[in-house]
Amino acid sequence: MTSPSARRQRILLLSAIALVAFNLRAALTSVPTVVVDIQSATGMNDIAVGALTTLPVLSMGAFALAVPAIARRVGRSQTVWLAMALLVVAMGSRLWAALPGVLPASALLAGVGIALAAGLVPGIIREQAPDAVGMATGLWTSSMFAGATAAAALTVPIAQLTGSWTTALAVWAIPAALAWLLWTSVERPYRRSADARDASASVSLRALPWRDANAWALTAYLTLNSIVFYSAIAWLDPSYADRGWSPVDSGVLFGLFSVSQIVAALLLPPLAQRISARRTLFGSTVVLSTAALLSIAFAPDFLPVAVLMAFGLSHSGGFTIALAMLSEYSRDGASSARLTAMAFSVTFLVAALGPLLTGVVLEWSGSWTVVYLLLAIVCAAQLPPIARLRRGITIG
Repeated sequence: MTSPSARRQRILLLSAIALVAFNLRAALTSVPTVVVDIQSATGMNDIAVGALTTLPVLSMGAFALAVPAIARRVGRSQTVWLAMALLVVAMGSRLWAALPGVLPASALLAGVGIALAAGLVPGIIREQAPDAVGMATGLWTSSMFAGATAAAALTVPIAQLTGSWTTALAVWAIPAALAWLLWTSVERPYRRSADARDASASVSLRALPWRDANAWALTAYLTLNSIVFYSAIAWLDPSYADRGWSPVDSGVLFGLFSVSQIVAALLLPPLAQRISARRTLFGSTVVLSTAALLSIAFAPDFLPVAVLMAFGLSHSGGFTIALAMLSEYSRDGASSARLTAMAFSVTFLVAALGPLLTGVVLEWSGSWTVVYLLLAIVCAAQLPPIARLRRGITIG
C-alpha cells in the first residue's frame, strides 16, 4: 500500500512535470502566429521564417544524445532545473526580437532547454509511475500541447493588447519561470535517491540500442511523425492567413488544432494500454491524419475546423502512443534514458529539416497544395514501422 504522504509527493511531482511540459512547445508555436510582423520588422523570407522552427528542433536533436551524460554528471533534478532556466532566458530575450540575430539565437537556446527537459521525462515516469505509464505520459503530452495551444491562440491577442509583437513573444518566459520555481521546490525530496541511480547508470553513445530493430521502428515512426508536426506548426497558421483568413481567425484555427492535441494526449495513451488491438488504433491515427492533410492540400475551405481538429486528434494521438512506448519498452529508468536519447536525437535532427524544406518547396512552387501533398506522403509512411511495435517488447 502506498502511504498518503507518498501519494501526495507523487501528485506534486507529476504536477511539476506537467508544468515543465507546458513550456516545451510554446517557444515554437508562438512564432508562426506573428510571422507577418516578424517579416515586416526583419525582412525575413519564407525560408528564413521556416528556419525559426528548424533551429530549435535541430538544437533539440543535437543535445538529445548529451542529456543522459549531463544528468549523470550534474544530477537529473539539476538538469531539469537548468532546462527551465534556459527557457526563461530564451523566451525573455525575445523582448528584443526585432534586433538582428536575437530570434535565431533564442530559438537555438530554447531547443537546448527543451532537449534537456524532454529527454529525462520518460525515465522519470518509468521510475516514479511504473504502474501508470499511459496516464502519466498523457499528462505530460497534454500539458505540452496545452502550452502549444496557449501560445498559438494568445500571442496575437497579447500583441494587439500591448501593441508589441516582441512583448507578446517574451510573455512566454513567465510560465517557464513558474515551472522553474515549482520544480526547484517539489522535486527536492527525490534528488538524493533518483540522482544516485542516475549516477550509477552507464549511458554512452555506444550503449544506445543502435542495433535493435524495434528501437529503429519506434524511432522511424517518431521521426516521420515529427517531420509532419513541426512542418505543420510552422506553416498551418501562415497558410490559412495566405488563403484569406485574418491573423486572429487563422490563429484560432491553429489553436483548435492544438486543443484537439490535448484531447488526444489525455485519451489515447490509456486507451491504447487497455485495448487488445493497439496497432489497429495506432494505424488508424495515421490514416486519419493523412486524409486531413490531403483535405488541407486540395480543399482548404472544406470544414476547416473539423479537418484541423481531426488532424490534431489523430496525428498527436499517434505521437502520444509512441511516447508511452519509450517507457513501456524499457526495463528501468536507465534503459528508458538510452532509448529516449537514441529516438529523440534521430527524430529531432531529421525532423528539423521539415520546416526548412517545406519553406524551400513553398518558395520554389508558390503552392500550399504541393506543400501539404508532400506532408501527406510523409505522414502515410508512418504505417510500415507500426507493424513491429507490438506489446511485450523490451529494448535496452
